[in-house]
Amino acid sequence: MPRHDPKAVANEFLRREDGPVNQMRLQKLVYIAHGWNLAVNGEPLTNVDPSAWDNGPVYRTIWDHIRQLGYNASNRLLGSARDDPYEADLTEREQDVIDHVWNRYSSYTGGDLSKMTHEEGTPWSNAYFGRGRNEMLNRADIQRHFTELALAGRN
Repeated sequence: MPRHDPKAVANEFLRREDGPVNQMRLQKLVYIAHGWNLAVNGEPLTNVDPSAWDNGPVYRTIWDHIRQLGYNASNRLLGSARDDPYEADLTEREQDVIDHVWNRYSSYTGGDLSKMTHEEGTPWSNAYFGRGRNEMLNRADIQRHFTELALAGRN
């Protein structure tokens, strides 16, 4: 089951971006790609699930990395032990999901994407209000939510 470091998935979006990316926007794009991959390919995209922070789903590893190290000159998250960006060896199906998420969601701001995750019944709201602030989102809940989005889009 392919699972990738969230920082490597973040780099897939960073390499498509023309300029600096707001961390909130980057976090939500990685989360949305993870959700769509669960719905479409039936497996997680990231090797950890996000947590329910105040502004929506957040991958702590991305948050910590950007807070401590920032971005390098080429707008990538770099590995701490070497000067290479984190990279994901994506399957073709995973790449299709990344492309879909970029084409569908790249025009939204971090605030817009955060609002989408805050709607009632989303995995974030279920975790945040059901189990508490900073709790992990339930993977089955994420898969159910994005599967419902996919089915609604077909109708």
